[in-house]
Amino acid sequence: MIQRFFEEADRLNSAYKQFLVDICGISSKSDDKPGVDRVCDYCESFAAGMGYAVVREKIKGSGDVMSATLNPNAEGKPVCLSAHMDTVHPKDSFGITERGDILVGPGVYDCKGGIAVSFLVLETLRNCGYTSRPVKVILQSDEEVQSLPSDKKTVEFMCREAAGAQAFINCEGRVSGSITTSRKGILRYMYDITGIPVHAGTYFGGASAVREAAYKIIELESRSKEGGITYNCGIVEGGTVMNTVPAACRVYIDIRVRTSDDVTEAEKTLYEVGNRVFVPGTVTRTLKVSSRPPMERTPANADLFAHISAAAEKHGLGSYTELFAFGGSDAAYTTIAGIPTVDDLGPLGGDYHTESEWISVRSLSESAKIIIAYLLEN
Repeated sequence: MIQRFFEEADRLNSAYKQFLVDICGISSKSDDKPGVDRVCDYCESFAAGMGYAVVREKIKGSGDVMSATLNPNAEGKPVCLSAHMDTVHPKDSFGITERGDILVGPGVYDCKGGIAVSFLVLETLRNCGYTSRPVKVILQSDEEVQSLPSDKKTVEFMCREAAGAQAFINCEGRVSGSITTSRKGILRYMYDITGIPVHAGTYFGGASAVREAAYKIIELESRSKEGGITYNCGIVEGGTVMNTVPAACRVYIDIRVRTSDDVTEAEKTLYEVGNRVFVPGTVTRTLKVSSRPPMERTPANADLFAHISAAAEKHGLGSYTELFAFGGSDAAYTTIAGIPTVDDLGPLGGDYHTESEWISVRSLSESAKIIIAYLLEN
């Protein structure tokens, strides 16, 4: 029986390649609500045309969010697939280049390819008469900016739609031979430093905010540990003219953490360095910009991975190992909500967040078949 599902997924692959080309033809940077909403319009219309039960929620500050459900009235626990419609690429950056089996373009891997995989799963199941449980696609709109513009309203929608699910499968682009069960969390902070400006000719009468920033950067980044917490001071803004001791400097800090305990330790370190005065006369404020919690490896996540990998191996779809990923993801929130969660089961590809972002076309149905094998075995 499962072979019939696999053949149908392969048959649909070319149609979902075109689906992906279509949605990648819509520019949808996270802060471009009209663009993200156009992707949502396309997906909503597509899902309704397929007969899925569609829920769309209006969001202020970010693109709208939506879900589409096959078998909404089935008795089994739902399985949720998820992806996000927003990208990091500049507004009016869109379009796909085809190179044999490879598609190159903004968002093709992160994460519009995941949207294509999710809907490919739903149509395959529908066409083959699958009715055992609800299967739901949940689409996010501000994942790339940590749901900050929506004040986490998008995350709340996702967790509400996924409540009670047997599994939450996030379809970010995948790495060959692995499935993600844990990810680093992201804390973003800023040191806002004020100094005492004087003419450079009377240097010792002032207090340089830039010099204070330099000491802080060196001290904070020295606390980074390979395999543990890392502190990256990625943006520094300070000074006005060359012949004035700088009155102000801002340092933007990206901190990566593995666990909730790491969050506590990282913030303690951050404030410790922030409160320390290296250049007398300077004053520092430590300000939070945004945060995303880590996706910790839970027994539920590990168990879901075991079931997915066993189903894939049983049906000749390869063997898989657990992956700990360094980038953050919305899968952290469903993990915290107690929903068994895995990540990175979208198309095979790479070079995300660059002009060279790519996927393998045949991996659309390959990824869909891994998910289908899990559904039919569980």
